[in-house]
Amino acid sequence: MGKRGCVRIVVSVAIFFSAAEVALAPNCVTGPAWAEQLPSEAASDTLPIRDVHVSDFFVPQELGYVLDRQPPARAAGPTVIHIQEAHVNYEGQKHLIGILERLINDQRLALILVEGGEGDVGLSYLRSYGPPENRRDIAEKYLKAGLISAEEYLDIASDYPLVLWGVERKELYQRNVEAFMETEQRRASLRPALASVEQALEVLKPTLTDPQLAELDAKAEAFDQEALSLGEYAAFLDGLAARHGLSQTSYPHVAQLVALKALEATINLEQVLREQKELVSRLGTVIDTERFEALIEKAQGVKAETVSREEFYSALAELAKAAGMAFETYPSLSGYMDYLDAKQQLKPTALSEELERLVPLLRERLAATPHAKELQAISEELDLIGKLIDFTLSPQEHKRLSALDLSQAIGRWDSFLNAQLVGHGLEARTFVGLEELASNLPAFLRFYELAQARDEALVDNVVAKLQESSESLAVLITGGFHSPTITALLRDRGVGLVVVAPKISNAADSRLYHAVLKYKSGHGSLEDVQAASHPSESENALVLR
Repeated sequence: MGKRGCVRIVVSVAIFFSAAEVALAPNCVTGPAWAEQLPSEAASDTLPIRDVHVSDFFVPQELGYVLDRQPPARAAGPTVIHIQEAHVNYEGQKHLIGILERLINDQRLALILVEGGEGDVGLSYLRSYGPPENRRDIAEKYLKAGLISAEEYLDIASDYPLVLWGVERKELYQRNVEAFMETEQRRASLRPALASVEQALEVLKPTLTDPQLAELDAKAEAFDQEALSLGEYAAFLDGLAARHGLSQTSYPHVAQLVALKALEATINLEQVLREQKELVSRLGTVIDTERFEALIEKAQGVKAETVSREEFYSALAELAKAAGMAFETYPSLSGYMDYLDAKQQLKPTALSEELERLVPLLRERLAATPHAKELQAISEELDLIGKLIDFTLSPQEHKRLSALDLSQAIGRWDSFLNAQLVGHGLEARTFVGLEELASNLPAFLRFYELAQARDEALVDNVVAKLQESSESLAVLITGGFHSPTITALLRDRGVGLVVVAPKISNAADSRLYHAVLKYKSGHGSLEDVQAASHPSESENALVLR
């Protein structure tokens, strides 16, 4: 499971839990009389300045998802909002613009740290070229073409006082780009060798594979193709793991997701709402006006999607406890709050990592015979190598692949597969291109090694810039492959973290991404970018006047 797999799980988690939350959103406290008592919106000069509490950070579901949270090691330590962007994905970039604008307006965000550059990479100097509406029109065209990113769009089109700072080490970045260009040219010639081995595997699987393993592969494929929900997939894996003696302690987030699905089925939303209204009405008669208005303001914030449900219900529970009200008299409301609390403990990133470990482990358990085990090993090796040359390996998958002797692995494919084909009365095959495949893989591995070296240098530069600027809040924007390693390194440095993925409905266009990367690195042309993004438009549409 690579980058797409992780994003798929994040989106699935959001959809899975949306119904029980959205149903209550319009009436979190509700009541015209109470709404009239709401204080007016705070003036801009009274907004908190860079005072984001990790536990309270909230992203509206139409813009994106919070993947993980980690408070800073010390109370006054800096917090980084680490955003995993989808390069050249227009929908994702527009949602990222929305997330950044909320941070700028609500928290006075000023420092945005980005990969792909070193030092000051701001474009605010282009603001002198025209009024905001003209700048927005031009920046929009560049954004659609993939030539600028969300933060660059804001730096051109808005008047926000932003600092865009590249946190790369230029030499490492250039070497990584060169490695990408070198390997990218070889990909097409390597695919036929992988396809021929895959075809042989598919022929042998029905005769060598346990039916349960075939079912597991079918479920995994259905989930990847979005024909199976995350809840259904997790329930299947949990049941299969239990039948084969795997403890739930090995996959706590998968087990937690299954338990949450069962808990969600017990929630009576109408009863929750009735109890909620009753509790709030009682609180209005026993607590002071200031605290009651603060509760109402949080409820209105839930409806405006500036406050999370968890924050509102936490405040409600604290007020009820202070007023001496027993929550056991509100069983449905109490159960719903337990559900929200348990849901918040579920980490999509951790869930993705567990699935990456659990599925191969189950496949190993289900491969009962030596021949089945060898077939499964080849299948996994083939999958990892395919992701390697497609540049879609996750860090965990890269670690597994690096532990293999790839030349030795590829060398045994031919003899094993043909022995099995002939042994089952089938015709032997000639696997053309395996030697070329083996000889080219070190270059692809080098690309990933350089990417990881970039990550370490990037984190050093992030920490240095935070110290230099004395900012307590910054945004860091990187691509999906880098995010898990960077998150772990920042966590080790004691930096507070909120990991966010902007919402996207479709994966980025790899053809456009490659065209843009080649153009920006001096290996391609603007015409190539135009052909990949807007083939019907002329180059003049991309000229900044």
